[in-house]
Amino acid sequence: MGEESAILEEAELVVGEERHPSQSFLDPMPRRHRGSTKQTASSFPDVLVQDTERTPLLPQARLTRTESPYLPKPSKLPSSEQSSTGSFRIRVGESFVAGREHMAEVGRSLMNPKNYTPDAAVRGAIASLQMVSAVFLGLLLNILDALSYGYILFPLGSDIFSQTGPDGISIFFVSCIVSQLCYSLGLSVFRGGVGSEMIEVVPFFHKMAYSIMARMKGESPEAVMATVIVAYCLSSIVTGLIFLALGGFKLGNLVSFFPRHILIGCIGGVGFFLVVTGIEVSARLEGNLNYNLDTLEKLFSSDTWYLWLLPLALAITVLVLRRLIKSPFVLPAFFIVVFATFYIIVKGILKLDLESVRNSGWIFEKPEAGVPFYRFYSYFKFGSIDASALVSTIPTMFALSFFGIIHVPINVPALGAAVKEDNVNVNRELIAHGISNTLSGCVGSIQNYLVYANSILFIENGGDSRLAGILLAIATAAVWMAGPAMIGYIPVCLVGALIFLLGIELMEEAVWDTFGKCHKLEYLTIIVIVLLMGVYDFVVGIFAGIVLACLSYVVQSSRTPAVRATYSGDVAESTVRRPRADRRYLSKVRGQIRVIKLSGFLFFGTIVSVEEYMKSLIDEDNFREQLMSYILVDFTHVTDIDFSGSEGFQRINRILNRKHVRMVVSGVSFSSKVGQALQNVGLLDAEKPEDDCPPPRVFEDLNTALESCENELLETFYMHRRSPSSSKRHSTPPKSIQGQNGSDVAQNMAESPGTSSSLHPNPMDLRWQSPRRGAQFLAAASTMREQGDSSTFPESASVTSSAPAPKWKNFAQPLKIMLQTFEDVSDRNEDFWQAAAPYFRRKEYPAGTVLYSRGDEPDGFYILETGRFRAEYELDQGRFYEVILPGTTCGELPFFSETDRTGTVAAEEDSVAWLLGRDKFNELEKQRPDVARELLKVGLKLTKERMDAITSYVLVTAS
Repeated sequence: MGEESAILEEAELVVGEERHPSQSFLDPMPRRHRGSTKQTASSFPDVLVQDTERTPLLPQARLTRTESPYLPKPSKLPSSEQSSTGSFRIRVGESFVAGREHMAEVGRSLMNPKNYTPDAAVRGAIASLQMVSAVFLGLLLNILDALSYGYILFPLGSDIFSQTGPDGISIFFVSCIVSQLCYSLGLSVFRGGVGSEMIEVVPFFHKMAYSIMARMKGESPEAVMATVIVAYCLSSIVTGLIFLALGGFKLGNLVSFFPRHILIGCIGGVGFFLVVTGIEVSARLEGNLNYNLDTLEKLFSSDTWYLWLLPLALAITVLVLRRLIKSPFVLPAFFIVVFATFYIIVKGILKLDLESVRNSGWIFEKPEAGVPFYRFYSYFKFGSIDASALVSTIPTMFALSFFGIIHVPINVPALGAAVKEDNVNVNRELIAHGISNTLSGCVGSIQNYLVYANSILFIENGGDSRLAGILLAIATAAVWMAGPAMIGYIPVCLVGALIFLLGIELMEEAVWDTFGKCHKLEYLTIIVIVLLMGVYDFVVGIFAGIVLACLSYVVQSSRTPAVRATYSGDVAESTVRRPRADRRYLSKVRGQIRVIKLSGFLFFGTIVSVEEYMKSLIDEDNFREQLMSYILVDFTHVTDIDFSGSEGFQRINRILNRKHVRMVVSGVSFSSKVGQALQNVGLLDAEKPEDDCPPPRVFEDLNTALESCENELLETFYMHRRSPSSSKRHSTPPKSIQGQNGSDVAQNMAESPGTSSSLHPNPMDLRWQSPRRGAQFLAAASTMREQGDSSTFPESASVTSSAPAPKWKNFAQPLKIMLQTFEDVSDRNEDFWQAAAPYFRRKEYPAGTVLYSRGDEPDGFYILETGRFRAEYELDQGRFYEVILPGTTCGELPFFSETDRTGTVAAEEDSVAWLLGRDKFNELEKQRPDVARELLKVGLKLTKERMDAITSYVLVTAS
């Protein structure tokens, strides 16, 4: 059937959870209250957006579903939804219960005296007329479908099946009757749903028939026929059981994940098959259409060409008419006119004998005299069945079932949207299809399903009731029982035109409508499937499509860059609050850090581009322009990584180490899939590192990794600030992830040996012959010149005690630390700040002391002299932290703005800080308002710097 083109857009609406029976799809109010209740807050849609990622940029809902005063209380779900882990038998039984409820509702309606008033009688008469017209239209569509693809159910070109056209029509009618009764008696939610045979099953049936004939070559036609018809019925039962399993275990939505372009290719393959079948039927070819010169000569011979070109012309004509006239009656009216015109010409004008016309190929052969409508049941001779031949058709049966189950998740939601049926449940419809197909196979018929196009026509013309569906089943049964005698009076051109029409529409849908709309690889897949299914083999075409879809996915995924974003260290910096001199130095050398953020699933197709990009960063040209010391690879947004990807990072680490560039890994833990994958290839194994290739250091978050890289860069700066006799700087790097054996996967930063006290190092010292080290040395020298330092710093210079410049070293505290902290944010001198020094109090905080917590009233403004603080911010959007080092401040913004504390600050180690309390600041405002104003400006400038750093980090993290 060629209806997919009309519903693919509508099919994007996939109905998931089952709603309350009295509740519409978009309106949470029950239908019985609709229109009688004013819109209130309680009638707001039951919508709740839930985030799936915890980032500072993605806000979380503050109210849960149960807390929100605007959301209605959840209604009690049907038992089928509550028993998600219930038995399969219970779910199938619920479908029958729903059917019984629908029939009971019909009985109550018949017994209701209000339905027998004069007004009700008039309404009933009008509805009955509409119903009769809908039943007539549905019956006409069933007859046309029976003549088009029910007639070719068996391969008529074979001698064994040459007289089975009427039997195919009978089997088609049985399938229609069974499906119509199943859907109309309540198994389906659609009251006017129309069931029919699937046109797509015909080529699979032909393949099964030819496969059985090839295996049973030389055996009697009765045995071949018995095996073939049993295979047909068994395939229907297999399809029904698969439908039941999918619906019973609530797996209906899984089918939606199947690539749509493969389905479209299969539809095009069916269209190709129908066009070929139309030629075979119209030209009365013996056997299949062979792609050779003899067949071509036969088709264009003088006694054949008009037999198939006429129906082809009729099919093109009706296609044009349907484009010009948008009416559902164009198709049946056209073929009625063709039928009448044919007999007017043959009998009224030419007055030809029907037997001679039949012998010329214009009318189908008359069935044998006395052939009953149930003749196909006589083919079931179970004792003659060849079991091996039957088993050989099992792959085709599953391919047929696989093709059939794709239609329901497409047709059902689209039909629900078209007829405005809100209470649609895909799993319920799958169970209905399972029961219908299983029963159809058990009574000797074939697959069926809910036909989208026929159902739309039937419902729109007055058939939107279960009674109309039952009447359609009765009318179809009456036509079936009338017998196959009418076949001998049907023009071949009429049936051929119907087959051509279906084939052309399906080919148009698959090949023409998708041109320019699909990706090139997807369109190539469609063309390959169409050609393979039409020319070679249907099953091979489907499997070739699946293989090509996998290949297309790999190619397209490989083209999607795995590098989510990349930043220089000038942009991506940690949230550590550092002294002014450290910040100036890092601003000159932080560009030697490169942050690469990866995302998605890293596999053999994407790792190549990642590897090439990282190699490009260290090639000669780029390396001269931008020196590189650290490449920080962030895996926060990586879902998983395959073996090839893990091996790729092993190679990347070796390449970087040869260039003396350290690789640092963040966003990874050993409990995660990514961490385990990297550990499995030995990348993170600290105990067995490769020669001259240490493993990368690993951190669980980007901030900690950036802090570690910055600390290592600061080693050069502090190296020049110490004399040879001074003790080494106390390195306090952020802790990296511990391996399973307790040892650091990321070794602590190596202590750098002391250097000459001169600012001009020995040029023969190999440590300074690296361009990167040279750049770090120049940055350190220039930073110390800016600070007015031309000599060494005292031994006390360390990360936990900020060493002041020599011009301030003779000042007493807190003036000394104030001048150092305010150095770049205020142009005031020591005489000005001397007035503020008495207002600060010295405070000592042992390690672990909490200075203040989030929500506290601000009690003061802190300047850290020695030690280390840590500020934790726990917000609704997420959490982050800052490390506060000596020579920096904390708590100034809430203090000056008189707002609650926004974070919690604690001492990580024994620390000394200077505190300006509220009472002292108020006193300072009275005594020296100019100093208070300057202090306020300094606090705002420092806050602005930190907000810039935090904003940059948040954007880098979320990007």
